[in-house]
Amino acid sequence: MQTSVQLYGSQRKAIIQTYMQELRYAEFAEELQRNLTFLHKRSTELAEDLQKHHHMIWDQINEIRRTEVDIDIKIRACKGSCKQTFDHAVDDEAFKAMEIKMAQFSIISKRRKSFAKVKKLKLQSADRPAVSPTYRKIPIVRTELLTKFEDIEQHQVVLDELLEDF
Repeated sequence: MQTSVQLYGSQRKAIIQTYMQELRYAEFAEELQRNLTFLHKRSTELAEDLQKHHHMIWDQINEIRRTEVDIDIKIRACKGSCKQTFDHAVDDEAFKAMEIKMAQFSIISKRRKSFAKVKKLKLQSADRPAVSPTYRKIPIVRTELLTKFEDIEQHQVVLDELLEDF
């Protein structure tokens, strides 16, 4: 029993240190999970804003093109009756270059990965066997407070898959 007391004393310190490290690890993992979730939500919001702006730019490019074509038509119609005219041509190459850039952006933005499943580490209390009453009645157990580590909570690490709607 004396050997048990010595072993208990030496192992208790190591077990408590491990327990404290587990708690710090769990807190750190929780903080990282919160940060990751925030970053993911923010990234999704920014991607949606970018898509809205992309559509607005498409509309503006199309409107500019229509306006430029309309101006070109009016200038050509005016050549015979106007006092002074100047040459004007629609810059099709510039519009094609803009369309190519916009199409490239569309392709890149569609490649964006979505994270539907979020995995989260958490500590969960582990079941432990009950301590028998006969063990508690042993005199040295009572005097040396050999609690079989009952005061140290036992945990197990669990990986949860959370389905979140991003």
